[in-house]
Amino acid sequence: MNSSFKYATLLFLLVFGGYMSSQNKTCVVKLKLTNEAGKVIELVAIKLNQFNVGFTNKYGEFQTTVPKDKSYALSTHHLSFESYITKLKPGINDTISLLIKLHEKTTILADVDVFATNKPETLVGKPNYGIYDFDFYEDKLVLLTSKNELKRSEIRLTDYSGKEFMSLPIPPEAGEAQKFFHDYLGNTNLLCKDTILRIEISDNFFLITGITKKEYERSLKPVNDTANGNYYYNDQNPDYPAFNYYYLSKSNPKQHKLLYNVINRSLMDLYNFEYYYLPPRGQLEARRLADAFKVDKKVIAALMSGFTRSKFYEPLYAPLFVLKDTVCLFNHYNDRIFHFDKENVLIDSVTINYHHPKNWHTWKKQLFVDDTENKVYALFKNGANVSLKLIDHHTGQIKGVHKFANITADKIKIKDGYAYYTYRPFESTQEKFLYREVIRISKE
Repeated sequence: MNSSFKYATLLFLLVFGGYMSSQNKTCVVKLKLTNEAGKVIELVAIKLNQFNVGFTNKYGEFQTTVPKDKSYALSTHHLSFESYITKLKPGINDTISLLIKLHEKTTILADVDVFATNKPETLVGKPNYGIYDFDFYEDKLVLLTSKNELKRSEIRLTDYSGKEFMSLPIPPEAGEAQKFFHDYLGNTNLLCKDTILRIEISDNFFLITGITKKEYERSLKPVNDTANGNYYYNDQNPDYPAFNYYYLSKSNPKQHKLLYNVINRSLMDLYNFEYYYLPPRGQLEARRLADAFKVDKKVIAALMSGFTRSKFYEPLYAPLFVLKDTVCLFNHYNDRIFHFDKENVLIDSVTINYHHPKNWHTWKKQLFVDDTENKVYALFKNGANVSLKLIDHHTGQIKGVHKFANITADKIKIKDGYAYYTYRPFESTQEKFLYREVIRISKE
């Protein structure tokens, strides 16, 4: 009997052990990512054997399940941190937990607080999604798409005929998608409600990685252009009617020099008078806050009164572009274009008045540069009619106008003599399609 019991026990162990081993063929991989100070990092892309398998959540955590009988190359990707790569061999383990500390990258500005007719061409148009924004990458298009709203949106990579190579949903942790931002390095970034994403493209594939808001605000957003061995950037705050342009030598990243100060003097007078409109108790509070934050009391007063959110205030628009090797500053507040040479010395300035049209509200405070053709266009809207006026940046004069065939063209971008835009016909069930039309300049 004892022998039979031992045999039955052994048989049970063999069967149960085989059963358990057959049920535990997978391993749970748990990751937690922090910086060197221990602060968690969200939206880090995780790859296994070159395949993107997901992103860390707001707690810096990620979890996935993998087969035990394989080994993996695990890597992390985030624009603001160095990548981490390791070999993952589950073996007999049911769970693998890793705490990964990423090293922050250093950045260059870390120290700085044609058709015969004008018929539009449909490039991408699908019945199952609309195009809410787009950007260019070599001979391809990067599209922000969604069905009805941007809360659930995707990024797609296509060619100019609409052939799709790849698509990825935007991770919910990023928040609602807003628009693309093409930075001075030539990269496409997606601004979302809660974070910024970088679309890194290689051949017909792309990867979505996160960018810290600190890096975006300090090292990407302020930089207007690069040329002549310099970076050109600004310190604009939308809630203040003056800002500066600087240039920074690539060979000496600590050498920052002032290029020009932009100021709307009439708006500044109104801005400063807000302090005197406050009641005595409000003026006292403005002085107290000014002392606490080491800023001018008039700045505090304008923010307290809500002046920068009123119909009387508009953020300044005075863009800087590098056209060939000439730096051009379009200062709409003293009605001039300033030209600077390779040494950033002022060459001359010319008068402009295109921003003072008879119907003042038709000027939409937006300039476009066609880098290939070295041309500058100003955007105008009169009701539903959209047009571009060609501005001679040498003389400041209007050379002609292009009127869009699709009158409510939106999200306009210029490249190689074409105007690209999204459009949905009025009172149509059609989704937003992507179009382009050759720019044809005629007399006003």
